[in-house]
Amino acid sequence: MCRIIGSVGRYSILKQYYSELVKGLIGSSEYDPYAVKAFGPEEPSHRDGWGRATVFAGIRKVAVYMYKSLSPIFVDKPREDLPEPELIKFSDPIVADLLHARAGSKGMPANYFSVQPFEAQTRSGARLLLMHNGSVSKRDLARDLGSRVSEKVIERYSDSYLLTLKLAELIDDDIDASVIKELKKYVKTALNVGIAVIAEDKVTAAFGSYYSEKLPKEYWDYYRMYVAKVGEYSFIYASSTIVDFSEYKPKSVGSWEEIPNGTYYFVRIKLSREGDAEVSFEKHSI
Repeated sequence: MCRIIGSVGRYSILKQYYSELVKGLIGSSEYDPYAVKAFGPEEPSHRDGWGRATVFAGIRKVAVYMYKSLSPIFVDKPREDLPEPELIKFSDPIVADLLHARAGSKGMPANYFSVQPFEAQTRSGARLLLMHNGSVSKRDLARDLGSRVSEKVIERYSDSYLLTLKLAELIDDDIDASVIKELKKYVKTALNVGIAVIAEDKVTAAFGSYYSEKLPKEYWDYYRMYVAKVGEYSFIYASSTIVDFSEYKPKSVGSWEEIPNGTYYFVRIKLSREGDAEVSFEKHSI
């Protein structure tokens, strides 16, 4: 149970929107009307920590920023809209940003180890970053991971971390819809994710939403996600609360579209030694 913002696109374009986006995430994490509707008045906020992973893909270079805090985002109130690495002094990089405010599911640990985004290494050694909203079967993931994950890790970390380890086990330097579909069997409520895979010569970002339609209708409101196109190959993804309530909705973003249930967006960034990165975009349903 979390609220998330994801984005991919030009740094100079996305930076224009982040002040309002972060404010919307802070407000919706402190009081979430959809969480109250779905889970009851005793769970109005997302208070179990927050974190961010930002990937910058520029000319011949990649930079990664990560931050995690066990304090609620509405206590820390981060002032930094988008991180500013040295890379932006020399180019206008493509950015993939994962911003996550956590409300742990019942029975999941509330500790620093379970603050997202998570990181793991894929089969080829690529770097995998993942944030997740929803709950998946920790028992089934632990069973399928087997001896590759210890009992102490299972006890200490959340279901979403085991999901990250399983995804890392399924991919090399890239990710596509077939892999997301493979993870669907573990879903208890939702598989709303933001993913970045960093390989030697490319970065792949994926964002999207799936939730079980067997859930009560009030859960549908909670797990719904939106996407907004703000420029060529520049997109913002957000949890429903940030868009559906005027007090949280960023006014600078002109038009939001509901992401159809089961739809995921893939942005592939091919790094170049000579010039700007090449970017391609795909949308798939699982």
